[in-house]
Amino acid sequence: MRKRKTGSPDPAQRPREKKQRVQAFYTPFSALGQHPAAPPSKNRAKKTRPAHDVPAAVSVEAEESDRLFREAMKGVVPIDRAGQERVPPPAPVGTPARFLQQEELEALTHLEDLVSGDIPFELVYSDEYVDGAVVGLSPKVLKKLRNGDFSYQEYVDLHGYTRAEARAVVIDFVQESFARKLRCILIISGRGLNSRDKEPVLKQGLVSWLIRAPLKSMVLAFASARSYDGGAGAFYILLRRNKGGAPLVTPAN
Repeated sequence: MRKRKTGSPDPAQRPREKKQRVQAFYTPFSALGQHPAAPPSKNRAKKTRPAHDVPAAVSVEAEESDRLFREAMKGVVPIDRAGQERVPPPAPVGTPARFLQQEELEALTHLEDLVSGDIPFELVYSDEYVDGAVVGLSPKVLKKLRNGDFSYQEYVDLHGYTRAEARAVVIDFVQESFARKLRCILIISGRGLNSRDKEPVLKQGLVSWLIRAPLKSMVLAFASARSYDGGAGAFYILLRRNKGGAPLVTPAN
């Protein structure tokens, strides 16, 4: 009896082998379906958490806290806030440099002294002429006064008066001129050539009276007059501006 040669089994009789799925390199979206899930409808009612889902312990704790607060506030009277408003804080202001503050303070003090008359005079002496002005007056104004550019509006002559008499006359004359709102006046003191000691007593006294109270608050400057107005024996007096005072008159050229 012939034996059948052993060979490969019939393909039909071979047991079916499970096909192994080939694993891809990296497929992060493999678990997703082919089509994305449809978005929820806008008309779908929102699910709200029912009130009974609140833990009972939280509700009890809130009620207990509310009860304790009400007990603690028994007898408390609210404050009447009618007419009370909170004032906003002022806006911050930059502090200027120290040297600027000092300069502004000095300028303000000088201006106050100039207006009130409590300011010293600067005097310039020579053999024949005497000039004086409050500290801070423009040199241009004093130069015009020396040159006679301001026409004097009134004058007084002190010849024949004693020193005491001349002082009273000068005070009355300056005060009256200031009250009349005059700006430039002329006072003739003389050279003192006829005095006993040949000294200009009235001239020296006039300078002293003009820079002291009660006249210093009315006088801005004075200067020896031009030769045709008395020269070294007379003075132009520039008065402070009185409210609504008359303007200075400059002679026509």
